[in-house]
Amino acid sequence: MIRSMTGFARAEEEKGGILCSVELKSVNSKHLNIDVNTGGRFTELEIKASRFLRDHLRRGTIKAYIDILFMDQADVIQPDMGMASAYYRALNQLADKFKIADRISLDVMTKMKDILRYKVSPELMEKIWDCAKIALGKAVTDLNKDKEREGENLSQAIRSYLTSLRQIANSLKEESKGFLEFYREQLKKRVEEILNFEADKNRLEQEVVILAERADISEEIVRLFSHIDSFEKLLDKDGECGIQLDFLCQEMHREFSTIAAKSKKLSITSLSIEGRTLVNKIREQVQNIE
Repeated sequence: MIRSMTGFARAEEEKGGILCSVELKSVNSKHLNIDVNTGGRFTELEIKASRFLRDHLRRGTIKAYIDILFMDQADVIQPDMGMASAYYRALNQLADKFKIADRISLDVMTKMKDILRYKVSPELMEKIWDCAKIALGKAVTDLNKDKEREGENLSQAIRSYLTSLRQIANSLKEESKGFLEFYREQLKKRVEEILNFEADKNRLEQEVVILAERADISEEIVRLFSHIDSFEKLLDKDGECGIQLDFLCQEMHREFSTIAAKSKKLSITSLSIEGRTLVNKIREQVQNIE
């Protein structure tokens, strides 16, 4: 089953007095890009979570938001006594200089952000990671389910386009059968209009064969059917296939462009334009596939 690169999941886990909440948001991208945000409090957790997600996800831009709540007492906020002393002395100097009666209160001191700092012991970080790892696992599972649901919708839309594309390929095959007669009439009419006399039959046949060979699109049609078959097989295959599907879209677009360039037959040109339009619609959907 194919997966979309677009999805969302939320999960929670409580373990060892720690509550971890995880949100995952995924959008399309050519490569795997992971951004983990813990509010700047747990850098080590961000690194570990990024590695975990890289091992379990394959493609897309992933934004992960992790919130840690301590259910029990935890010594994670500690004062920087050296910085606090420096602030205290500086503030008192200002008060003395400008004859400010108010002395320095605890409320004023705690507003200095670099006095109170997060400091997590290795043991506590291990407990946090044990909890976060479970929450991340749950979120990844739910994210993949969400991406599979969206992938099924994409698959249905693409299969509908492929059916139309196969019909166009069949129409091209039928239209290409009368090439010799078409070019014979076109060339004969052109010669008679320009030179105002009946063209030499042998010479005309030689030119018709040359033109027909140059305009032969049978190989392009065979490759077009092959690309459509390969596309359908990939849609039935488990695992990531977005890059391969995108490559097939490029190849199908190239075949239609070559057909349009080779043929001077209006019906074939119209079919090739219709085909390229469909391929572009398919490619828009493929851009979202993992």
